[in-house]
Amino acid sequence: MTANDTTTVAPPAPLPPAGLRALSPDRLRARFANPLASKELLARMRGPRAYIVAITLLLPLAGVAGLLYMMISSLPNAEFASSTPVGKLFFATVTTVELGLICLLAPALTADLISGERERRTLDLLLVTPLSRRQIVVGKLVAALGSLLVLIVLALPIQAVAVLIGGVGWEELAVSLLILMLTATTYGCVGLYWSACLRTTRGALLLSYITTLAGVGGLPLAFMLALLGNGLFGTRNMDDLLWPLAWFLNGPQWLGNRYSGNAQVLNPVTMQLEAVVGQLLMATNPLLTGVTSAAGLVAGRPVIALERVANVELLYVAPWLLFTGVHLLVAGALIWLTARTLRRMTA
Repeated sequence: MTANDTTTVAPPAPLPPAGLRALSPDRLRARFANPLASKELLARMRGPRAYIVAITLLLPLAGVAGLLYMMISSLPNAEFASSTPVGKLFFATVTTVELGLICLLAPALTADLISGERERRTLDLLLVTPLSRRQIVVGKLVAALGSLLVLIVLALPIQAVAVLIGGVGWEELAVSLLILMLTATTYGCVGLYWSACLRTTRGALLLSYITTLAGVGGLPLAFMLALLGNGLFGTRNMDDLLWPLAWFLNGPQWLGNRYSGNAQVLNPVTMQLEAVVGQLLMATNPLLTGVTSAAGLVAGRPVIALERVANVELLYVAPWLLFTGVHLLVAGALIWLTARTLRRMTA
């Protein structure tokens, strides 16, 4: 090479803006990666617990579905066997059984996650790792509920038999899947929270089941008692207090016909407040959300709309949408509280 030779060096490529660098795939993967979730999920899927959970969920569900289908196929009238009510009955029964199994399994899978570490004296080793408290909580939760959420998806073909029978559409199937997955996540977070608060797995499991039973069965039981005790609780008719449930089930026309004679005495502010409180209460319960969502889908009601009841315009929000928002907030709050509880242990 002579002195006159020159070497051309390409200028360095300009760096992307800081905002774009933060959204790069590598940075996003590093930000949301959770080695604890990957490790424990693989260990659980390889162990016998995954098969026990699969048998506990799918075998009873398949048995109930098979029994119902044999009863339907043995009906003498073929037209009745393919009618809408039979398909809805099949779908409602199978979904209710699956919901009960999920409420039985989700707290049991998470109630020992932290208390079990404490009993095995390995919690301190876990807390001194570079993982944050939030990563530990999310990793434990994903590992425990991952197999259950996969099984909920695998149980879809059993529910889809109702679509073949008739009377149930794919919208109802998608809404039921959403409700079941959110229910499993929420009550799994309940078990994880009690596991962090209590020292023993037995106590965490007991309080997890009490909380789950109150959350799933408390509101329907209160509605039943209110209807049975109609007229015994003060001077106001209980039907007037439970009108939001009738509004969700039967639509604004039925409720408007009922109040058409005394529309002038309706208080718009009171009705709006009762409508909001009633919708939020029903959105906390998977049973009521499933029933009212199915009624709304059958009637073709929009996701969000203003509906006129007598002389009052009420905001209607689809129950499954409210259920999604409420349960995501509850699950996020429980994860934050669990991480805060772990943070206090090392303070």
